[in-house]
Amino acid sequence: MVFMEYILRVDEKGRIVIPKDVRERLNISNVVKLVVKDNEVFIRPLNKGDLIKKYEGMFKVDLEKAEVDEILKEALDERGKKWLKDILT
Repeated sequence: MVFMEYILRVDEKGRIVIPKDVRERLNISNVVKLVVKDNEVFIRPLNKGDLIKKYEGMFKVDLEKAEVDEILKEALDERGKKWLKDILT
């Protein structure tokens, strides 16, 4: 078990930067899971199963077989179409 501890700055919008060595070690890309337990905060890499559970039933694709990039692209396409429809009507 490797133990690493960092002191991080929280900016005015509540953001932190996860150090590069941690991102690389945990293979973190652009989405993470934030867990709050009592008065502790844990940041964990998000796996495909977590995405499937979160967005189950929202898309017309089979999330078990789809790639994450495809899921995100479809979500952006659908949201863009809805936005365009909303501003035109």
